[in-house]
Amino acid sequence: MGRISRRKINTEVEERIFQIFWGYLAHLKSPKDIHQFLVSLLSYTEQVMLSKRLAIAVLLSRGVTYEYIDEMLKVSPSTVGTVHKQILIGAEGYIKAIQHIRNQETLEDIWNSLEEILLTLSPPKRYGSLAWEKKSKRGKALAKRKRQLITV
Repeated sequence: MGRISRRKINTEVEERIFQIFWGYLAHLKSPKDIHQFLVSLLSYTEQVMLSKRLAIAVLLSRGVTYEYIDEMLKVSPSTVGTVHKQILIGAEGYIKAIQHIRNQETLEDIWNSLEEILLTLSPPKRYGSLAWEKKSKRGKALAKRKRQLITV
């Protein structure tokens, strides 16, 4: 993250710019708009740093060890500890984000299970036919989604 200037601004001005910032963030509705805004606003390093912090929080909520998180995300143990401490003291932002992400994963697991059942129940297709190609693509896409869920 960048540094904050040592020159202090007026408290009222600071409060107003925060109001504008938070208000604009609340105004953004689509993931595409949020992505465009944050990519414009944050440097690549800042984006990676914030994404890693959120990933740390999710991994900690799953009971993953500091060592594994350190190795997987290439972060320091102190960064993991800082995020862990925030969660332990009840940082609502982290807690709500973790709950949302875990709920989304649960929904995706359910969808993947249903799709797997449908693929299993569908009759065998003749090798090389259009139906075989479609079933094969669906099966490969399902396997890829499952691998992605396992890695995070």
